[in-house]
Amino acid sequence: MMARQPRIVIADRSELAGNLYRLLLAPIGATLVVRRRFEEARPHFFRREKVDLGIFNSNIFGKKFEEIAKKFVEDEPLSATAKIFICRESPAEEEWRKSLGGLPNTTVIVRPFHPDELAALVDRLVGQEWQ
Repeated sequence: MMARQPRIVIADRSELAGNLYRLLLAPIGATLVVRRRFEEARPHFFRREKVDLGIFNSNIFGKKFEEIAKKFVEDEPLSATAKIFICRESPAEEEWRKSLGGLPNTTVIVRPFHPDELAALVDRLVGQEWQ
């Protein structure tokens, strides 16, 4: 029997970043769903297809950080799913990094980072072997 492809939902406002995620994560053969806003990514966690991982760039929060961060705790499919938050190394996002780091099933990485670092983390979280 063939293993199910991991399903990864990505929320990042940058179209360029979406293309980079596709290139970087292609070796694991995952199904990638890239959305530019949290509100567009969120419904995927409530559909029948299992979501194995969510990758969220801090650029999705804008002025709604508290509101969106609360959903990561209260929405059970979101809280139960492994998540990676990508935040800037800036004083402005320091509080966000601390708050997000306390969420269930969450890893926070700070950009800039090496692409291999993200690839290894995704590999570990979805349990796939990279080629």
